[in-house]
Amino acid sequence: METQAKKTVLERSTDFIEQKIAPPLLRLSQVRYLEALQRTFITLMPYMVLGATATLILNLSGLFAAETGLNMPGVAKAIDSVITPCRPWLVQIVFVTINLLAMIAAMLNGYFLGDHYNKKDSNVTAIASSVVAVIAFLCFIDFSQLSANFDWPAYILGSPSLFGGLLISIFAVEIYRLLIGRKITIKMPEAVPPMIASAFTSMIPVCAVIILCTLIGQGLGDFDFLSILNKATAYLVVGGSGPIAQGIGFVLDRVLWFVGLHGSNIVSSVMQPVWTTMITDNINAFAAHQEIPYMFTEQWINFYVRCSVFPIALLCTMSKVKRFKVLGKLSLPGTIFNIAEPVMYGLPIVLNPLMFVPWVLGFAGLYVFNVILGVIGITPPVVAMTVWTMPTPLASFIGSGFNIIAPIITLMNIAIIFFMFLPFFKVMEKQVLKEEEQYEAELGREK
Repeated sequence: METQAKKTVLERSTDFIEQKIAPPLLRLSQVRYLEALQRTFITLMPYMVLGATATLILNLSGLFAAETGLNMPGVAKAIDSVITPCRPWLVQIVFVTINLLAMIAAMLNGYFLGDHYNKKDSNVTAIASSVVAVIAFLCFIDFSQLSANFDWPAYILGSPSLFGGLLISIFAVEIYRLLIGRKITIKMPEAVPPMIASAFTSMIPVCAVIILCTLIGQGLGDFDFLSILNKATAYLVVGGSGPIAQGIGFVLDRVLWFVGLHGSNIVSSVMQPVWTTMITDNINAFAAHQEIPYMFTEQWINFYVRCSVFPIALLCTMSKVKRFKVLGKLSLPGTIFNIAEPVMYGLPIVLNPLMFVPWVLGFAGLYVFNVILGVIGITPPVVAMTVWTMPTPLASFIGSGFNIIAPIITLMNIAIIFFMFLPFFKVMEKQVLKEEEQYEAELGREK
């Protein structure tokens, strides 16, 4: 009776989350601006990984350098001899990816916003929105101050202006589509080919956006709008980078996954600009041999806390329940590469009252434990990005700048996850075995 009462409470909690909390969060993630941002950062991901990898290679010898590394200067010199001939094109990769991040993000965000509005008004095209967004952003850059604005790695077109680029792109596209929607355009005869007509349709809105942005960006004397915006958004990043803010986002991710929603996508739709700024600032600081500014990045959570559902798949392979064993064998290879869905929906963890405690509360406890390790300086910060399918011990090793402590902590956390789920899995296994025995007994009586 007591167990049933507890299950009822959990079921009520699940219903409350599913009916009251999840719907507004889902609606929030579908807001056109957040939807465009999601698509922007998904498109940016390969370039960010490439730029981060190039940064790591450029600084690989530092791992073995005297005093600051493993004190193996001979190895450091040998690595430098290989990397030095490649340095020009590696630096170029960093420039065209990480150091152009804000400009590329403004362009992509404009494109995806234009694509959204194109469904309502065919005169608003994605490509025209993309171009007007990136040109509007460039209107705020003082190109006469080349040495001040374009020094590497604090590049004005890169992560320092990420939020500014995104906000300016939204502003530009909104003005552009508003003027087209109000028919403040040059109207051409029907006989004019559509390609030429669309260029004339865009002329007045584009001119209005560019002139307005130029006046705000460069026409107000010493008033530097982009610098003010960048400083203001820096406070937002700092506020969202702490362990409490990141912890709330992580626990919400776990809760949403528990009720069957893709928590990572929903949370990232709001947090991604903050996360991207944090990791790119870390990459730039690492490249400049400066102190790493942010500990609790998205990658830090992925590599050290979220880790993998591999331990749960491993438990399944060891199970006496036939369907669990089959599920474990089928899903184990995928979980090594961070593919969680077969376990999430096959075991299941989703909407499974017994799994609520380890999945939500257990992971929350693991997060707190790793925050303590990070605060006291045991956990290395993450200074690079890797592809999401990379096994987490290897990802943490590479992501930390080849710090051997990182994969040790990851493996320790994977072991903790195993023992965190073990007692709850055993209870569920007993229940299923009992049900199987009852079913076989009934089947035998029928025969």
